[in-house]
Amino acid sequence: MKTMKMRVKLVALAALLAPVFLSACTVTAPATTQGPPPARVEVIPAAPSVRHVWIPGHYVRRGRNYRWVNGYYRVVPPRYSAWAPGYWRQTRRGSTWVDGRWR
Repeated sequence: MKTMKMRVKLVALAALLAPVFLSACTVTAPATTQGPPPARVEVIPAAPSVRHVWIPGHYVRRGRNYRWVNGYYRVVPPRYSAWAPGYWRQTRRGSTWVDGRWR
């Protein structure tokens, strides 16, 4: 009878301590492998002139965090007609920002 009570106590103790030991085994991905948050919805104001093109906002990485950069208008340079927006590319080292460019 005494060994049965001892066994019940050990099982109860193991059930209480299991979450503590298992929590030390959890693995979380480092921030560098996670992509940025979803893009924000921007309200695009009226263009200052017909020569201006809207450059959309995007996130930039600052250390382990992402910071939002608002969109803005820019005058189209000579010999270009459109803006190809930047995008995030997933690599082995995490998400990498590819800058937008004029086409």
